[in-house]
Amino acid sequence: MNDLLRRGPEILPGTWEYEWVASVVAKAAEYAGRDSHWNGKLYEQDGDISGIYHTDGSMTISRKHVLDPARAVYAAEQTPTRDERWAASSATEMAVFQARLSLSEFGDESAPGATPNGSWEDLALERGLADEFTQRYVGRISEDLTEHSLPHGHMSAFPAYTAATGRLMYPLAGATGLGVNQLRDLVESTERTQRFAAIADRAIDHQVGDLVPDAHRAQLREHLTGPLRRGLGGLAMTEHSRLTDPGVKSRWGDSSAEWTALEFETNLDTIKDHYESWNAEHPGVEPPELPDSALETFRDREDEVRQIWAEAGWPAQRPVAGREQAYYQQLPEQLYPNEREQEIARLQQFLWSHTAPSRHTAAQTESGDRPDNVRSIKSAKRPDRGVE
Repeated sequence: MNDLLRRGPEILPGTWEYEWVASVVAKAAEYAGRDSHWNGKLYEQDGDISGIYHTDGSMTISRKHVLDPARAVYAAEQTPTRDERWAASSATEMAVFQARLSLSEFGDESAPGATPNGSWEDLALERGLADEFTQRYVGRISEDLTEHSLPHGHMSAFPAYTAATGRLMYPLAGATGLGVNQLRDLVESTERTQRFAAIADRAIDHQVGDLVPDAHRAQLREHLTGPLRRGLGGLAMTEHSRLTDPGVKSRWGDSSAEWTALEFETNLDTIKDHYESWNAEHPGVEPPELPDSALETFRDREDEVRQIWAEAGWPAQRPVAGREQAYYQQLPEQLYPNEREQEIARLQQFLWSHTAPSRHTAAQTESGDRPDNVRSIKSAKRPDRGVE
């Protein structure tokens, strides 16, 4: 068993630590307008991660990196120092992030069209949403819970994921006929396994409505969720790169959103043209499924977008049919002349270890056996703070 997944001592109700975490969760739920799925069980988390929200509804939290720095301000009997306020600010951000994760329901991975919990596309969307929520509400939550002012820097913990998720909301809102906030609410209130399907279904309903037979919907959904899965999941190498600064990661996220939205919208236009033209020529007659020419257009468009990304320099976006293990196993045998290419090889192996079919479980881990639903403690924000 991964050591980081092992729960430490239980933190019991009635203790300061428990009541503070519970208050953060309650405030997060209040601002989100949704109930938390936390089951009330809280444990200590060892290592250099802030904590984990587990699939069984329990939660772990770091005493060293979250609870102790928070206590110095939230339970302070005297005015906290500047350093203590900075440390408490980071602790609050990590606690709010974990609290936001508890607002999402994991869902049934065996349901038709489900996105596996812990797949790269699921993590990218959930982390982007949770990070955006944290940036938006951490200041208000800290003000609600302490009279001491905390200096929140509003730096993204997942700049690529957050930029891509945020930017995608606008074109997807247009395609689904919803406002941006309405679409975000729809996605966040939907089980994680069904979020991409929910977006696709809403777009189909808005664009072609009653023209699509129920028997066709699964196929159409696949052609709309595909761009979303690839566009968000393909950012994993960018997000986990140690050589790429946050600003560049954010720009890659924006670019990914742009190409993802274009592929989604053009696929949707192809679907819309097929059903509307058939209905115009054969009113009242049930339409056939998409012709082979349309399916070939989808494949060509997918290859185009992948090639654009390949030429831009990130091999995670190159055609990797089936994510063959043999392709990645050959990487260590190659010679890499510079640090950048060595990192690419390391990240490709890292991606394979998490995208093999047998690895799509809730207990997936990140680089260095880090659980897949946590924030790293290593700070890129302020070197003197020590936590993130």
